[in-house]
Amino acid sequence: MKHRNINLALFSAVLAFLIVIPFVSKNLFATNQNAPWQLSPFNSGDSLSTTYKERYRVLDQQALIHRIKDKTPTIISVMIDGWGVPYDEDMLAEDFSFFSNKTALFALHKRFLGHTAHAEAVELRTGFKDGLRVGSGDSTDCANLEAHPAYEMNQAYCCLRCSDNEVAAKLDSILSDTTWKRIAWTARETNLGDRDKLHNLLHQLAEMADRHPEVQFIIQGAHRPILGTPETRRKYLAPWVPAVFLNAKIYIPDKK
Repeated sequence: MKHRNINLALFSAVLAFLIVIPFVSKNLFATNQNAPWQLSPFNSGDSLSTTYKERYRVLDQQALIHRIKDKTPTIISVMIDGWGVPYDEDMLAEDFSFFSNKTALFALHKRFLGHTAHAEAVELRTGFKDGLRVGSGDSTDCANLEAHPAYEMNQAYCCLRCSDNEVAAKLDSILSDTTWKRIAWTARETNLGDRDKLHNLLHQLAEMADRHPEVQFIIQGAHRPILGTPETRRKYLAPWVPAVFLNAKIYIPDKK
């Protein structure tokens, strides 16, 4: 009985510690801007500002392809690694401005987890069966991609040691002469949060969509730039990514 009481007391102490430590950690790091980024709470509780809710559509975690009304035409998904929703609304307005002269619909899309593999699984595991997966990398990366396109996609094209801009140019030529109904590509050179690289890519994609009005584009972020500097990471909300629909009619909720 004595040992049982000791074990019960130890269990109670551990349980109390586990309950209290999250509150203690929050108080310790809430006002410390130099705290490790993994432990720093997001200032607005990861919620969107009123300005964001007024400007853009707010979408849940459902794969964006399921919002497109007519899935008969070719649909291309371009996922941009490290493109997140910043706290500064003007930064996102600048990103979206590359599509300002287009028939575009802008949205903020919620993610459950903040890494690229999760985003790809959510967006591509349904709706892209028998499609073409486009990528780049060294000879090993290309061999793996072409052998295993994943997500039930039929075939892969890998651009050997190509930059994102070179892959986008190749994608443009694929769209000019293709019978593929589903195409997916993840751009990765933006993963550190380099805004110049991001804007060059967005400009290239906007021009591509102009040249291919028969193709429906879904352009979206994978997650915020988690591989960037701590200062860069702290500029972005964790669960939200930008999304742009081009040349597409979609089912979408009213603004909240």
